[in-house]
Amino acid sequence: MAMKMKANLDFGSGLFRPACLLLLLTAVSPASCPSSLAVTGSVVAWGGGQTNLPGGLTNIISISTGLDHGLALAANGTVAAWGYDFDGQCDAPAGLNQVIGIAAGAFFSVALRSDGTVIAWGDNQFTQTQVPPDATNVTAVSAGRGHVLALKSNGLVEAWGSDIYGQCDVPTGLSNVISVLAAWNYSLALQSNGTVAAWGVDDAGQTEVPAGLSNVVSLAGNMEYCLALKAGGTVAAWGKAPQMPSGLTAVKAIAAGEDHCLALTSDGTVVVWGANEAGQIDVPPGLNNVTALGAGWDYSIALAGSAISSPALYLGAAAWRAGRFSISVSTQTNKSYILKYKTSLTDSGWTALQSVAGTGQSIFLIDPGPTNSHRFYRVQQM
Repeated sequence: MAMKMKANLDFGSGLFRPACLLLLLTAVSPASCPSSLAVTGSVVAWGGGQTNLPGGLTNIISISTGLDHGLALAANGTVAAWGYDFDGQCDAPAGLNQVIGIAAGAFFSVALRSDGTVIAWGDNQFTQTQVPPDATNVTAVSAGRGHVLALKSNGLVEAWGSDIYGQCDVPTGLSNVISVLAAWNYSLALQSNGTVAAWGVDDAGQTEVPAGLSNVVSLAGNMEYCLALKAGGTVAAWGKAPQMPSGLTAVKAIAAGEDHCLALTSDGTVVVWGANEAGQIDVPPGLNNVTALGAGWDYSIALAGSAISSPALYLGAAAWRAGRFSISVSTQTNKSYILKYKTSLTDSGWTALQSVAGTGQSIFLIDPGPTNSHRFYRVQQM
């Protein structure tokens, strides 16, 4: 029998109770809540580069890979780092806690805290670790070669660091963004309508988004190519991407290394393709229960999870975007998430608005049309 989980948040007061989500539509203040995922686990790594993991990597809820270092976010909001540390990219600031998001850049690291603020450390050649004072109310971060993208609760994108190729020149009018990707020297943004915007270097066609690409739910990219996971479980690629296996379907999560790619399918299989000079596509025998993937220069990592006794939803920023209500949810690949509403708490039932399959990453649930009436919202995990 399928387990049903509900999360409730009193949006007006900002109190988080891991058992109920009621959001009044007329409230407009963003909410950001501590992380609590239904799956935690350990990190598995293979290939070259940084596969010598530190001990004690348990209760991990998120992973991120840089050029030659990796980050892991634990359920208690602390960050572990490993790999090359020439620029201090593995030296997480003392006392860093209440972290809900991580991003490993080429030679630096970024952390997003539950209060919507950003912390960065490591190489600062391009001022990429100098977080701008107006980088507040942030809901997601991504780190590239020398620049950072921050998604704010109002659906706008802020960028800082290296702008040699225009990777920090956010397109005028870009809005309703639900996910960002800072790749090597370029940037991608996923909008709430499932389309992708790209800017920055284009020496390999990496910012030439295929015409008609739609229904995208997550992005991955590296130096010369991009991957887009579509809602139906198929993957699109552009730029100088490694040749994709034929018949790849039912994909739930993707990752992009320098010359290799990873995909997690709905049956839990990890599919890897591309260059293999360091064994980066040789998936360890017996790897199962994978919930997230990552890829560095010539190595791969996976988060292998296990259920915990009292799972809860992690609800991120709730906000208005173009007159529509939206809320971010950190998802699991074996779950689906439904946004429901009622116009009065005395109503006998809830009306479903949107159902989305989990991708292992944060997604947005959105009321598909603007409304002038009061509404209460519920997010239900199935």
